[in-house]
Amino acid sequence: MTDAAQSPVKVHKEKPKAGSLMRLMKYVFLQKGRFFASLLLMLIGTLSFLLVAALLGDVINTLASPGKGSVMGTAYLMLGLSVVTLVCLYLAFRWMTDVTQNALFRLRQDLFEHMQTLSLRFFDKQPIGELMSRLTNDMDTINNLFQAPFALTLQSTFMLIFTIIALSLINPLLAGVALVVIPVLAVFVAVLSHVSRPSFTLLQIKLGDLNGIIEETLEGQRTVIADRHQKTSSTLEAGVSLDASHAGERAHILSLFISPLCLMAAFISIAIVAVFGVKLLNDHVITLGALSTAISYCLLFILPLTFIFFNYNFWASAMVGAGRMFEVLDTQPDVKDKSGAKALPRIKGDIVFKDVNFSYVPGRRVMADANFVATPGMKIGLCGPTGAGKSTIVNILTRYYDIDSGEILVDGINIADVTQDSLRRQIGVVQQEPLLFTDTVMNNLKYARDGATDAECIEAAKQADCDAFVQRLPQGYNTVLVDGGANLSQGQRQLLTIARAMLAQPRMLILDEATSNVDTRTEKVIQGALRKLQQGVTSFSIAHRLSTIRDSDKILVVDDGAIVEQGNHDELMAKRGLYYNLYMAQYKGKITEVLDDIIAANERKSKSGGANPA
Repeated sequence: MTDAAQSPVKVHKEKPKAGSLMRLMKYVFLQKGRFFASLLLMLIGTLSFLLVAALLGDVINTLASPGKGSVMGTAYLMLGLSVVTLVCLYLAFRWMTDVTQNALFRLRQDLFEHMQTLSLRFFDKQPIGELMSRLTNDMDTINNLFQAPFALTLQSTFMLIFTIIALSLINPLLAGVALVVIPVLAVFVAVLSHVSRPSFTLLQIKLGDLNGIIEETLEGQRTVIADRHQKTSSTLEAGVSLDASHAGERAHILSLFISPLCLMAAFISIAIVAVFGVKLLNDHVITLGALSTAISYCLLFILPLTFIFFNYNFWASAMVGAGRMFEVLDTQPDVKDKSGAKALPRIKGDIVFKDVNFSYVPGRRVMADANFVATPGMKIGLCGPTGAGKSTIVNILTRYYDIDSGEILVDGINIADVTQDSLRRQIGVVQQEPLLFTDTVMNNLKYARDGATDAECIEAAKQADCDAFVQRLPQGYNTVLVDGGANLSQGQRQLLTIARAMLAQPRMLILDEATSNVDTRTEKVIQGALRKLQQGVTSFSIAHRLSTIRDSDKILVVDDGAIVEQGNHDELMAKRGLYYNLYMAQYKGKITEVLDDIIAANERKSKSGGANPA
């Protein structure tokens, strides 16, 4: 549980940045040799393809002038060039696929690994669905670009350039009139792009919202069913899904027009070239074969334009996705190790808070002038009203967040001066909600400490009183736990997390209401395991049920971000302050339950004719 005041998350409408393309290309250039080899093959394949069209003109000239010679040699050359085109373009696209998939892999890894370095403050402000969208939907947009459109755009660019050069060599006038359609086509594409571009950003945002709703609904399906909100959830999902659909329609408006526009441009270009070409043919400026080749090049000239414009959607969507991913990659952790920070040596567990002030959000202080001392091996209990700041104390002790002012000393060393890893390596945590991964029981235990042996894991499980039920599982310690350990009871899951904490051999221990979600019988088992875990280490136990911290060496009573009382149970009860009121309120509640049970039992006996024990 966290006491952080969650501020509303603002959805940023990211715009594609020119820098996103250059940063994306840096990942492509990770395999420079293969990338440029692919470009060279594209160049050779495109040139050989265009030469086939040029040779076709020679064939026509030969056939139009009988007696000039045979066309068989030219035909064989055309066949050879076609094979060269096929082989070169196949290898080019195959190698480019390797390059782009490697780039995609590295980008995905960099994003995920960078997320692991970010502070909890970042995750406090970001819905999990939104982050998942950046790892999935945004990554998919780049993957869609890299699958084929990326290579096709490069190859089409080569073809466009070489076709214009070839047309100019045949006749500069024909090249000029063929290029007339480009400005017109460019204007149409620019207008449509202006309309569709913002929709790509909106589409990714809506997909992120949709991911968040679906994930939240599935995680809380038990509550949805219990409160009969299936229809409400479906309606909410449908509304956001419809918004995403409408954004997608607007985003892809360009693709609806590009094909007819390019076809129209092709026919206009061919018509203009044909009109001017016939005149030049009649004036004996060009030959019939040259005119035929020019018309072929007009078709080949429009073809790459069609590919380039048609793939605009993939590029625009990928740039939006890349921009959103690079935004996360550019985010720096709030909690950083100081320059020259040293590793914290093995500690005894002496903890001192000196005038500690802290705020999750600047200007909204949630911890004020906190002072306390914990000696090695001491059991510290934390209690107080909900949201008072109990979890805040352990959050700043573990440096999940950095304090605003004051000092937190561990064995006399300021935790701000040591590396985070060396501090947390010596802290064991048992959460209120036990977290187990989809893996074997053994690997879940080994998660606590690198290099732990099977024997050490089994010994820890025995110490935590969970070896017996693990042995009864189908494959024992090799049983795969699924869905966070859904094939175990709540108490069994908690005992495994305690065993995992034991295996870590911590010098400090955080118990975050570790027994709040289990029945009384299971609680006693867990409490026994926790007592073993607490032996010889400084421990902090957050509790709402005060009976679980009654035997603590020191109890910190937190209210409204301040430690208002501290002492052991007897001392605090004698003060008759907040702790006394909290304890008596819980005690009275239990007395009321017992009296209700006695009254109900007496009524049942009275109805059955039994004697009234009262």
